[in-house]
Amino acid sequence: MTAKEYNDEVRLWADDAMRFAVRCGGSHADSQDAVQEALVSLWHRHEAVDFANGKRYLMGAVYRSLMSLFRHRRVVRMHAEATQAIADNAVQPDERFDVREAVEYSLGTLPEVQRAILQLRDVEGYSYAEIGEALSIDVDRVQVYLFRARVAMRKQLKSMGYGSN
Repeated sequence: MTAKEYNDEVRLWADDAMRFAVRCGGSHADSQDAVQEALVSLWHRHEAVDFANGKRYLMGAVYRSLMSLFRHRRVVRMHAEATQAIADNAVQPDERFDVREAVEYSLGTLPEVQRAILQLRDVEGYSYAEIGEALSIDVDRVQVYLFRARVAMRKQLKSMGYGSN
């Protein structure tokens, strides 16, 4: 990929990558960081990446950057929760959420790959093949992960008192 092709890739796919990162990452600043890291990574590898695969590479790099951040935060959060539970000597019962908070909470409990696939399919409208290509996952596995994510969210929301739908 030449420098001109790289610039074309940025113009074509940076907005899609940012939208994907925001949907998966939550924080706008974190999403910007992930997209920026992906663009830098694409530039460093621009000679090895074919122009036709630029979108796939960019989305995959954004995904990997966000997953690394999510894993780190999960470890920090689990440690903080364990410390707080020990300090309180008891775990507090769940409070009621409004529907939006409940959905966001439920999304946060999903494994990273399921969350990303759910966002790409149900929010962004990507096809199974596009998701598989972007995340380097087999199309059949994409469908399985999506099914499991929907079931887990439904179960989580039902346990929080948000109906049977």
